[in-house]
Amino acid sequence: MLLPRQRRVHSRYDNLTTFVDNAAVYAKENGKEAALKEFNDVNGSFIDGELYIFAYEMNGTVIALPYQQELLGTALTGISDSNGVEFINGLIDAASDGGGSIYYIYPNPEDNFQKEFKLSYVVPVDDDWFVGSGIYLPEIPAEFNILEKDELVKRVKNARDYAQANGKEKAVSDFNDLNGTFADGGEYIFAYDYEGNTLALPHQPEYIGTNRLDLLDTYGVKILGWESSAAKSGGGFVYVQYFDPDAGEARLKLCYVSPVDDEWFVGSGIYTERL
Repeated sequence: MLLPRQRRVHSRYDNLTTFVDNAAVYAKENGKEAALKEFNDVNGSFIDGELYIFAYEMNGTVIALPYQQELLGTALTGISDSNGVEFINGLIDAASDGGGSIYYIYPNPEDNFQKEFKLSYVVPVDDDWFVGSGIYLPEIPAEFNILEKDELVKRVKNARDYAQANGKEKAVSDFNDLNGTFADGGEYIFAYDYEGNTLALPHQPEYIGTNRLDLLDTYGVKILGWESSAAKSGGGFVYVQYFDPDAGEARLKLCYVSPVDDEWFVGSGIYTERL
């Protein structure tokens, strides 16, 4: 059963996806130039409260951003939000894969441009550019404790170093040991290969050996796709909604992932308020 707040988010997310899908249709029917002119018009038909259309080239260049038009023409690949999540790269990955959602921290024009959690949905218009929009989640704390983040990175890098020193078989066995040092409640270590095969998931052993590359969270975030991409780039932060063994339910989570080698990666996370 969904709680009232969860039902509200589901309803807003449904409105979001419809809004973005309509923008993509508009762009295809009216052409890129006319569409971008409309998307960048703060008095246009694609501004609806917290919802507004943004658009990027697949290389990360901003082409529609109605409330920050000074950024038009700027390439933003590699920029991070306040928690270190490279969200433009995440948006590009989602759009390049046919569309999807990601979370990140971003200024809310409906709330004096306060930095808040944002759940955005994007779809490609064609192979060259994509459109998207997002809903804000001000009820979820936007910042994580710096000491917790530092401990998270340290935890993952220690697991990576352990795997490199002891080999894949022993490391995976130890990561999956509920009585060991790597499976401490919500601070557990997980591990996957780049094909999406589950190697370590101590609190959900039924998934060991299964392929989860197409795993989506409640709002269409491609969990393994985003984590794999971050690991392949040398490691980094992502947000996902995933099962918390301490709470017994799915909650929003800041994860840090690191490659062990060119075949597999390890990660862990810290949870915030549930959606």
